[in-house]
Amino acid sequence: MKRTNVILDEELLEKARRVSGEKTYSATINKALEGMVKRNDFREALKRFQDLAAEGDFFWPGYLEEIRPNAYVVQEQKDKRVSAHEKRVSKKKVVRRGAR
Repeated sequence: MKRTNVILDEELLEKARRVSGEKTYSATINKALEGMVKRNDFREALKRFQDLAAEGDFFWPGYLEEIRPNAYVVQEQKDKRVSAHEKRVSKKKVVRRGAR
């Protein structure tokens, strides 16, 4: 552990302590730093994944068709237009009998 002196906004530090549920300021700061590092690591991993996926060689040939063989059929059905009278569902008539 490194011991250091820092100047912090007291109100912000107290709000962060309450939100995080930590008992001490040190634990609150450590939790905040850990969260920042995790977010940064995730962003870097996502960027690497996007770069690999953009190259087109990320999945082996036929992988998507093997995993979801009907995925393209479902998409084509969604794109198919339906006329207005086919969309409507007839409503059942509700008979009300006085106030209860």
